[in-house]
Amino acid sequence: MKKAVGFDQKIMLHHLDFTANAARTTEIKEMYEKLHTCLAADIYGEMSRKHAITMLMKIWVRVDEEHKEIQKQALKLFPTLTSKERILLHYGMTLLAYPFFKDVVTEIGVLSRIQDQVPSSQIYRRIKAMYGDRRRVEVAVSAVLTSLRFWGVIDSRKTGIEPALPKLEVTSPMLKRWLVQVIVKAAGQKVMPLDLIREQPMLFPFHYWIEMADLSKEQFEVNRQGLDMIVVGLRSGKVYEKYVL
Repeated sequence: MKKAVGFDQKIMLHHLDFTANAARTTEIKEMYEKLHTCLAADIYGEMSRKHAITMLMKIWVRVDEEHKEIQKQALKLFPTLTSKERILLHYGMTLLAYPFFKDVVTEIGVLSRIQDQVPSSQIYRRIKAMYGDRRRVEVAVSAVLTSLRFWGVIDSRKTGIEPALPKLEVTSPMLKRWLVQVIVKAAGQKVMPLDLIREQPMLFPFHYWIEMADLSKEQFEVNRQGLDMIVVGLRSGKVYEKYVL
């Protein structure tokens, strides 16, 4: 059975900003109308515009039930953050919405650790090995790479792809807690070693470091296994309001 792709159109950063901001106060039906008006200036084709709206809604509004709490936290954080910090929210919500996106950025992260520039052909080849040698897969990889370039997290050169420098710093304690939840969910795990959380290749555009002190007991279960392994799990039914500015 072929794996679903889904992410097959570039997404612009200002469209994500508009969607996240509007989603805080707008009903779902009205969201479609607002997005249609917003995107009309940039995407002239009706079918392309409808598809972009579907993707934006999947990222920020029509999220899977298991990601509702993460979405709720992100929408509350959004107006308190800088434009740079908001990129992390968009990136994290896209990781959760589109496993294809996660697979592409993971490959970039893995390869960029061992070489300064990652040839695009290497990314295409690795993703085709996972999803099949289909034209749709090529289009989707191109859409992810173009989106990442629009978001300012990669530089595209004739010789390959480079993570943009400097990396985006994640220093806010609230953003760190939110990010840990995204990492565990995107990885499809219930618990993860803290060392793996700290060294996720799918988060290659960001510089972050998680300490045990960053993980609140209300949101996380933190246990020590053996002499030097710390394992982090997510508690269910958290009350997040106490952490919102």
